[in-house]
Amino acid sequence: MKTFSLIMLSLLAAPPAVEVQQLDGSTTNGKLVQLSADSLQLQLADGKSTVFPAKQIISVSPLDPSAVVDKQPATKELFFADGSRLFTADMLVSSRNAELMLASGARVEIGRSALKGVRLLPEDPQSADDPLDEKWQELAQTHTGGDAIVLNREGMLTVQEVVIHGMTAEGVKIQLDDITTTVNPAKLYGLLFYQRAAREFPAPLCVVHLSDDSNLVARTVKMNNGQTRVTLLTGTEVPIPLDRITKLDFAAGNIQFLDELKPARITWSPVIKSAIALDDLASVYAPRMNESFQGGPIQLEEDQQPQVYLRGIAVHATSELLYQLPDGFRQLQMRVGIAPHSLGTCTAKLQVIGDQKILFEKEFSHQTPPEDIALNIAGVSRLKIVVDANDGEDFGDVLHLCQARLLK
Repeated sequence: MKTFSLIMLSLLAAPPAVEVQQLDGSTTNGKLVQLSADSLQLQLADGKSTVFPAKQIISVSPLDPSAVVDKQPATKELFFADGSRLFTADMLVSSRNAELMLASGARVEIGRSALKGVRLLPEDPQSADDPLDEKWQELAQTHTGGDAIVLNREGMLTVQEVVIHGMTAEGVKIQLDDITTTVNPAKLYGLLFYQRAAREFPAPLCVVHLSDDSNLVARTVKMNNGQTRVTLLTGTEVPIPLDRITKLDFAAGNIQFLDELKPARITWSPVIKSAIALDDLASVYAPRMNESFQGGPIQLEEDQQPQVYLRGIAVHATSELLYQLPDGFRQLQMRVGIAPHSLGTCTAKLQVIGDQKILFEKEFSHQTPPEDIALNIAGVSRLKIVVDANDGEDFGDVLHLCQARLLK
């Protein structure tokens, strides 16, 4: 995961109480004192401070969710070219710029090219669930080319290419061929703005989640005296009150946990044949995500004490998991060990194979302690994880792959 090289936090007001989740699966609570380029400092309940390396942090969340301000009323839902989604109280649009009126009362001026689309929300929605939401999301995310208006015609979204000259309190001024007119926003579902076909952005620092369901893909985050300024990948700077942030997600775009990545193929086969149907056995012994084969959490025995991990994969011999890896990830990290219930009986072998090249291989027995693994997967497109029985039978051969993740 990249260093937080562009984030600086200085809290002049009372520091907020937060929960910090780390890559190893542990969590720590305290008051957020400082977040710098390479570390995060918390003040603990006993008054002492502790510092965490920034590379080891997954997320920062308010410790008391009730302290987060409730959802604010919005009339517009904005979709930015970098994937950010922001609800606003209102907005004005000119030929080049847009002025946003945020629910907090702040005003933000941005370049129109930063916007992909705007959904015009009804003043009195009949339902919280919009049946056209999925189609709109697809339009807003995939749109390239010129301006367009989006209409709701008998429950279907239709797109009409136009030139959008602006949007004011009077309506949306559009041009279709030689005709220029102002349209009542109530007649429109949304607007799509001109986008270049090829546009790339740097990897995000984090995603800032807000109480109104907005998600801001951040290049930088600065906090001062209870106010947060988030700079999006498009360069847009948005002021956000600290009490409306529900989560700073540093994993987004930088970390991919294997339990969230759907394998291209999962196979399990018994070493010793059984009269029970293979499909029935596989439902019992196939790899499990974030759950042990006993139905409890993923654990390892560390110094003769059980250590619980928030995430992981329980793998019974003989199993294979094949992943088609997303682009851009450079390292695979996990902590591997024998499942506690298999201690004393496990004789398994673990292989990690990248594009048919063995990246890691190790035999585990009852005396093998848990081990941290960090493997270079730069350029690897197909990753295979294999757990084999090592003594001709697979009884009790179970490994736990804890906090298994891909890092950029």
